[in-house]
Amino acid sequence: MKLCIKIDSEGNLPSPFPADAAGKLESVFEAELPLLCRELENHAEIEFSVSFLDRAEMRDINKQYRGFDEPTDVLAFPLWEKGDFTPFGVLPLGDVVICPEEAGREHAPMPRLEALCLVLAHGFLHLLGWDHDTPEKEDNMWERQELLKSKLLNAVERGDPA
Repeated sequence: MKLCIKIDSEGNLPSPFPADAAGKLESVFEAELPLLCRELENHAEIEFSVSFLDRAEMRDINKQYRGFDEPTDVLAFPLWEKGDFTPFGVLPLGDVVICPEEAGREHAPMPRLEALCLVLAHGFLHLLGWDHDTPEKEDNMWERQELLKSKLLNAVERGDPA
């Protein structure tokens, strides 16, 4: 299975991740995907996009799609749902939208790169159908999110996805 992250570099904000991060992040997500969603392990190619917005843009999107007139750190827009469809070719999981400024603010005093890895992990889990709408689901998601965040951070900082 090959997983591809399409990082939007043409938007309002450039990627706050280091220039060489995309491949490292992809390696972590590829390794974790079969553990997170077995239904996807037979797909040859999977992709999702990541975009970065400023606080005003994120507030607008949060208001439009969730009805909250405030910025948030991350939003996920899944395109795929379990059992929904099996496309030929590349499976598009969806889009993760991150507001780096809000991620830093909401997760202070966590270092910026760690906060970015946290919200990226959070958004990715939502693309796979994970949720935190009950206490049990929240505990499971927070546990997996923390593990995934640590692996993403290790990969970006040290090149070590373990």
